[in-house]
Amino acid sequence: MAKNVVLTGVGHDRVGIVAELAEILFEMGCNLLDSSMTLLRGEFAIILMIRQPEEQSLAQLKERILEVENRLGLTIHVRELSDAEVEVTEDQGAPYIISVYGADKPGIVSGITRVLADLGANVTDVETKHTGDRDGATVFLMVLEISLPDRVTEKQLRATLDDASKRLNVNVSVQSLDVVQL
Repeated sequence: MAKNVVLTGVGHDRVGIVAELAEILFEMGCNLLDSSMTLLRGEFAIILMIRQPEEQSLAQLKERILEVENRLGLTIHVRELSDAEVEVTEDQGAPYIISVYGADKPGIVSGITRVLADLGANVTDVETKHTGDRDGATVFLMVLEISLPDRVTEKQLRATLDDASKRLNVNVSVQSLDVVQL
């Protein structure tokens, strides 16, 4: 039976990281299931979910990945997943996009994510950026994708985030996300 594997990696960005990893996985007969890769300033981060052919061992995959790790200066971790870990979870609530921006200062991420956690919202994606100066201050931008449990109304979400935005002195917007099934 084919194995499901998660590969996580990070390292200084350079041209060819994705190509070299993808080529090794292809040569080993692996199928890329899901992935997320991004550049954070000069660091490139990777999360790949892979289906590895049953005739290969995890040790063989790790050995080939080690070649890329050393050549590209990456730190890579490879782990086999259980069947339960690979299952696609059903939607557990209504999806929303939350945008936060304001003058950068410590505590914005923790202040917003804490109130979301207290509501029972599951944060499924987060992206933050510093976008240069505005009136002498660095502007911080955060975009979150969440799943809001059915027991919490959009009105409660907006009221909670409105309180948090006043306390943190940031602007927060909430947008319901329409999910399109492919």
